[in-house]
Amino acid sequence: MIVVYDNYDITGLVRSVEWSGDLQQVARTLKITLHNTTDGASPLLSFQKGKPVRFFDDKELFRGFLFATDKNEAGEGLLMCYDPNIYLVKNADTIKFTKKKASEIAKYICNLYKIPVGTIADTGYVIPKHIFREKPLAEMLFTALTTTRKHTGRRFFISNNLGKFMLTEMKIPSAKLIIESGRNLLSLSVNESIEEMKTKVKVIGGTDKKPVTVTVQNDSLAKQYGIMQHVERADEKLNKAQLKKLADQLLKEMGKVTTDMSLESLGINEITSGSVIQVYNKMTGINGTYYVNSDTHHYENGVHTMSLTISSSPNLAEVAYEEV
Repeated sequence: MIVVYDNYDITGLVRSVEWSGDLQQVARTLKITLHNTTDGASPLLSFQKGKPVRFFDDKELFRGFLFATDKNEAGEGLLMCYDPNIYLVKNADTIKFTKKKASEIAKYICNLYKIPVGTIADTGYVIPKHIFREKPLAEMLFTALTTTRKHTGRRFFISNNLGKFMLTEMKIPSAKLIIESGRNLLSLSVNESIEEMKTKVKVIGGTDKKPVTVTVQNDSLAKQYGIMQHVERADEKLNKAQLKKLADQLLKEMGKVTTDMSLESLGINEITSGSVIQVYNKMTGINGTYYVNSDTHHYENGVHTMSLTISSSPNLAEVAYEEV
């Protein structure tokens, strides 16, 4: 591995590196532990917040900025770094969007706040109106993506590649990244639950004086698990057919047994939050394709391991739109 701070190779000072991300967050984090002294009396380098930091392991994996430092009397230190998506968290604004796609909202925000842009997938659905008052930019994007998912079933996630904002559609490709017992799996725990399941969905549109209500139910699930209803308030401009489509989509997503797993394995740099992987373990009966919700890669003494949380459905940030 190689760590570069402000164009200086500081790898010789580094003890370990932790590189992590989460679908619930917009920015990836890089934590660097180091020994910043040779004589035990004075530091070798003075680290300034805001300076660029890059991390390589065979190829460049992270490009961001130093945000915080920690140090002690023995010369041991910690550098906390984030990629440029962190500025979506550090900035808030009041903005009105009318007849815009989530992808168009993302482009507008990144351009307004000078955040470098890479590939932004076309989200397709045109959102009639979203008004945000004094909201963090990240919350605006999560809200627009949540609205898009509810109406289309399409899921998108935010990431950053070499310093550039990315918006990617989450699909299930033929997963080539495999974790299995006897090969690279070190530990695995599995939780299966119907805690979040819904077997019935009610969507309410129209106005308070003239509400329009659509209710759908999965009869087989209701018979097996009981009635568990979700209620959703929809845009008043949607007609009954559109409300029915929304209700069907919500029921499809919510009418599932969830499988959540935590695992530790030998590290694979290509596996990050948003990845789709295959996991095989005979003892737990796990044999299939899963989404990576969070990842923590640890590099120390030439050894690379990773800890993942994965599930049968992606655990994306959900922020429902509330009319101002």
